[in-house]
Amino acid sequence: MQHSGIESKSKIKMFDPIKINSLELNNRIFKAPTLECMAAADGSPTKQLTRFYKRAAKGGCALMTTGLSYVSKDGQAYLAQNGIHDDSLIPAWKNFTDEIHEAGGKIVMQISHGGRQVDPRLLDKKKAKAPSNVPNFMYLYKAHELTEDEIYQIISDFGEAARRVKAAGFDGVQIHSSGGYLLASFLSPITNRRKDEWGGNEEGRFRLFEEIYTTVRKKVNDDFPVLAKVHLGDMMVMGYPYPSNYQAALWMQALGVDALEFAMGVFENAMVTFARGKMPVSMADDHVKPAMKAYWKTTEWIYKPLSGVKRPYFKKAAKQLKKRGLSIPLLLAGGVRRYDDIEEILSEGTADLVGMGRPLLREPNLPNKWKKGEKVDSSCISCNQCTIDLGINANPLKCHHKSE
Repeated sequence: MQHSGIESKSKIKMFDPIKINSLELNNRIFKAPTLECMAAADGSPTKQLTRFYKRAAKGGCALMTTGLSYVSKDGQAYLAQNGIHDDSLIPAWKNFTDEIHEAGGKIVMQISHGGRQVDPRLLDKKKAKAPSNVPNFMYLYKAHELTEDEIYQIISDFGEAARRVKAAGFDGVQIHSSGGYLLASFLSPITNRRKDEWGGNEEGRFRLFEEIYTTVRKKVNDDFPVLAKVHLGDMMVMGYPYPSNYQAALWMQALGVDALEFAMGVFENAMVTFARGKMPVSMADDHVKPAMKAYWKTTEWIYKPLSGVKRPYFKKAAKQLKKRGLSIPLLLAGGVRRYDDIEEILSEGTADLVGMGRPLLREPNLPNKWKKGEKVDSSCISCNQCTIDLGINANPLKCHHKSE
């Protein structure tokens, strides 16, 4: 497998090409994965979702990653979430990728299992699945502790999902092991309290990812790009230190992962970790319990000193990963808003690609502006109205902030 994470001594520039396995990219800007809530009831892509990604493709970013797509029906975390859990979905996704490619885009599908972070409206008196039955303080429930048979079924589900991703014409697949979802919850000693071979120590907690990656790779072969998004830490006030999973990232590289993205945090502190910014709890609709809103307001108060978005907030962790020996392409997102920050991250070799989620939602044409020489910064203010309306209310992803 071919990697291009080790660059020459010359400084990397924003519009330099890069190759990830067989995937050739013409610049270093990627659209970071974000939930879209634009799928049909069966998880298939809608015209709205296709328009959304065609607009991003025409905006000039080199690579786009879809938001989490569930690998099995019981792994669905949100209403209107993308699904890749059945062969019947392949034709619809193939039509989707054909249109994205016609628009000049390169696109990777992120595959995921919701784990302990499933919208209660989807559970229908069942329990969410997790390594251990640790409480979810955002949704106010406990999850079902997975049996070994259930774990092996999930491994198979990821492999079959990856096979479908390739058959549907995507340019690669990303295994989602971050954000507090199932794979991330196995990596964390807070949410993984198991004493068997799927927990107990760092190697045990990593085993699920290893088994899933091995299965995925067999299904897609060596020349198909397999990326991963790794959970570097929970960032809980009374929990495991931040960040904590550098070793997991290096193990992913050793397994053969072609490129790596990372994030930190779980649902209980999402607005101050992987979606830093304001916490407009008042936007939550009537299905949200008062106790849940009270928890969020308390979280906002506790984490307020950490919630600002002034500069890219995962930059130090990226530097540590490189320092510790990460040589495959590293994709860095989180708080990227300024043109100068991107140039600095790339020229210093802190990361190999730099991504944005909310800024490209607001201004999909921003990369094209930069290519033309307009060194403007994003006008995204991280108000997180998009995040609350999307993740909590399950409304389609859009920018709510009105320019003055």
